Amino acid sequence: MNPALHRSALFLAILALVVIVSGAYITSTEVAARLSQPGAFPALNEGLHRALAIGLAVLTLAFAIWTAFTATPNWMRALSWSGVVTLAIATALGLRTRPLSPTTGVYHALLAHLFLSIIVAIAVGTSASWNRPPELADGPRKPLLNPAAIATPPFVLLQIALGAMYRHDVTSVLPHMAAAMAVTFLALIVSSVVLQNYPRPASLRHAAVALISIVLTQVCLGIAAFLLLLLNYAGTPYFIPVTIAHVTVGAATLAASVVMAIEVCRSIPPRTA
Repeated sequence: MNPALHRSALFLAILALVVIVSGAYITSTEVAARLSQPGAFPALNEGLHRALAIGLAVLTLAFAIWTAFTATPNWMRALSWSGVVTLAIATALGLRTRPLSPTTGVYHALLAHLFLSIIVAIAVGTSASWNRPPELADGPRKPLLNPAAIATPPFVLLQIALGAMYRHDVTSVLPHMAAAMAVTFLALIVSSVVLQNYPRPASLRHAAVALISIVLTQVCLGIAAFLLLLLNYAGTPYFIPVTIAHVTVGAATLAASVVMAIEVCRSIPPRTA
């Protein structure tokens, strides 16, 4: 695999995170304005967020065209064009006149998080370690591990959707909190099973450590954000950084769960008859 392709995918992932952070700042200031004094926090220039998103879309399209003219697997090309379509829809929704409707805002956030996971999956698929012969896991086979790992990303995406619905006043915080507990339990079970039973390969263990670390960080940020709201501290300088970090780490949680599912399926293939 072309190393430049891998570096480009990493750059797109970093840029996608920057776009998510800028979008999270906009929504966080809007939430703070509803719960405290309007104008308590400086508003981010929405033109900057839109310019970053458009630039990301253009670079993603160029990346997909690049994969079409290089020796890349068909799944890599399909994933690249899926990223183009996902980001194009998210950008189109974000370019609508503000304030966005709750439905538009939720879909915009979901597609942005989904795009990051697609790009991270591409970055994994273009890495040098992925393009070496796969190393099978050395340990006892756990029949439920593969289904649990595959089920984790959809549960994380549901939890992200409920969080976006809460930020846009569609639902209360309780469904988001309930889904967060389910996601945390599932991610911890999958990661713990891998760490306790499979000393190799290293990539599988690294994915498990990353997932469990990011999920625990996300839980702490969620508790902190909820306490700030509960104590009427939405107008304090602490609220915006915590909520931005909560949204951003949520996107990283989805990406980490996708990588975990990929590594489990690659290193622990289903037992054949």
